[in-house]
Amino acid sequence: MTSIGTLFAFVIVCGAVIVMRRTNPEAERPFRAPLVPLVPILGILTCLLLMFSLPVANWWRLIIWLLIGFVIYFAYGRRHSVMAEYTMKEVAEHGAGGGDLSRHVND
Repeated sequence: MTSIGTLFAFVIVCGAVIVMRRTNPEAERPFRAPLVPLVPILGILTCLLLMFSLPVANWWRLIIWLLIGFVIYFAYGRRHSVMAEYTMKEVAEHGAGGGDLSRHVND
């Protein structure tokens, strides 16, 4: 279970390196990633190859733990969301009508 979870995390990190380079090219990077996107793509492919060599039972465990994690994450976020508190405050103060919200952006 640890192996497939770690490999899955590396797939996500390698994918994030590619996405961040394209969506935020001007960001300061305190470290260097060589040969982007070649190295991250090779990392993704290597990790996926290793993942697919694992037994099916590992995949089921990964899926079940991911689902449990998503349920916990979204249940906690629903109750502790800063945006939800802000929205409830705005609705209480100004009502739920459509109106021009742009005037409230800098409040």
